[in-house]
Amino acid sequence: MIVALVDDLLTFTRIEGAARAAGIRVARADGPAELPPPADVELLLVDCGTHLGAWGAGLAAWRSGALGSPRIVAFGPHTDLDAHRAVRELGIGPMWARSRLMRELPALMAAAAR
Repeated sequence: MIVALVDDLLTFTRIEGAARAAGIRVARADGPAELPPPADVELLLVDCGTHLGAWGAGLAAWRSGALGSPRIVAFGPHTDLDAHRAVRELGIGPMWARSRLMRELPALMAAAAR
């Protein structure tokens, strides 16, 4: 399963469309407390543009309890250097610009479908 922590419905719609094209399921969550068990998640996409400060510790804790740690890709504005630094310090991602995520969606979904 792919899970997206995103507020922006346009972004989620694009993620959902790429997942559907790859034949896989994607769910949306509003925060770390709503995430399914890590063992059920192949890929977690996190929009860090707004919530990283509030979500960072929860995401790190969620991931640390997982065997095989699900892949997390954080994304947000390419100019948000504080978010890029926080993602690195928390060890929860790579942090990509939103534009890169949109370009990479088909490949991410294809990899998750395998």
